[in-house]
Amino acid sequence: MLHVTTPRSFAILRCAKIKTMGNMGASLQHTFRERETPNADHRRTPDNTVLVGGDTSRAVLDAWKDRAPEKIRSNAVHGLEYFVGGSPEALKAMSREQQDAYFTDALDWLKARHGTANVLSAVIHRDESTPHMTVMTIPLDERSKLNARAIVGSRQQLSAMQTDFAERVGKTHGLERGLQGSPARHERVQRAYAHLTDPDAAVSLPERRRGAILGIGGETEAEWRERASEDVSDALRGIQAARHRENRAHTVELFTLKQQVTGTPKMREEVSNLQYQNRKLQRELKATETRAELIAKENRRLRAVQDGMVAGGRAFAKEKGLDEKALVARLQTAAKEALDAFDAPAAKPVVKAKAATRTRITPQAKTAVEAVAHAPKKKPAVQEQVRDEPAAERRIKPKDDAWDDGH
Repeated sequence: MLHVTTPRSFAILRCAKIKTMGNMGASLQHTFRERETPNADHRRTPDNTVLVGGDTSRAVLDAWKDRAPEKIRSNAVHGLEYFVGGSPEALKAMSREQQDAYFTDALDWLKARHGTANVLSAVIHRDESTPHMTVMTIPLDERSKLNARAIVGSRQQLSAMQTDFAERVGKTHGLERGLQGSPARHERVQRAYAHLTDPDAAVSLPERRRGAILGIGGETEAEWRERASEDVSDALRGIQAARHRENRAHTVELFTLKQQVTGTPKMREEVSNLQYQNRKLQRELKATETRAELIAKENRRLRAVQDGMVAGGRAFAKEKGLDEKALVARLQTAAKEALDAFDAPAAKPVVKAKAATRTRITPQAKTAVEAVAHAPKKKPAVQEQVRDEPAAERRIKPKDDAWDDGH
């Protein structure tokens, strides 16, 4: 008797709690491929699609800060990250348009659940083995407080969420919900968890069930191979999950250490300002040192001139038979007086304003002035012009123009 098994296609929805900003930054860096992602093909990374939010981890973190309340509890869950996928065979059988329709419907379902403004980022990844979508949300309640417990606080809420997602989104695209409380599922989870806790444990194949007399109840070769394949796949998933968890923990630790070393953006800005001020002070100090060197050089030059003058004065006094001490003292006194005069501020001459003088006008002078002012003005006398001519023919020019006619 042949046992034909029909592959079933399941809708996959997982939710992870993001408890710190360091965890959120590391997860977003993985989402936007800002750090090394071994399980992604970088040649296909341009095929990834951003449906909501910015295209960098920094942009999404800024969006979170804009939505976050002022007061945050120390144990508050900062974000809920959703993984939306499906059975690999089912998603690979879909066309690009069918995949986009499935992820778009899933995103609308999450927006209705959290509120459109609380969905910060949604990215479809096509550079891994199976297409899937990663969605980052901020878990705000109706009071705008961080409250992840109200959304995914219990097993019943998570189970109801899985059922609702499969009914409203998965079924439309030919994907169904996994069996609730299935023993087979529980066994597979146990096997995966065993390798999750001990990734280096050996992978053992299950024994084939031979059945009772005449092989009744036994497994066929195909059934055993399928069960063995499931065991190996579960073990590999456990190992991959363990390695991924270790890698994620190392990334978070590295991100935290990097922030401690480089500091926050405000600290980096303050450090940059201090470095600028330090460079400015270094330049001023160098300029001051240069001026000090020039002044010291000039002082040495003046001292050499002074020493030369003193030595020359003594030689002159010795040559002329003069008193050396008196001459040197006279030179030093003259030099000191010259320096004092040079250092003293120039005195500006004070110009005193002359006092206004008053002139007493007598009645006789006043009468004379008025008479002159009212006297009729006389026309100035017209003087005759004399032409420069030889003495024998000098004639006086009359006032008329007839003189020009030869008279």
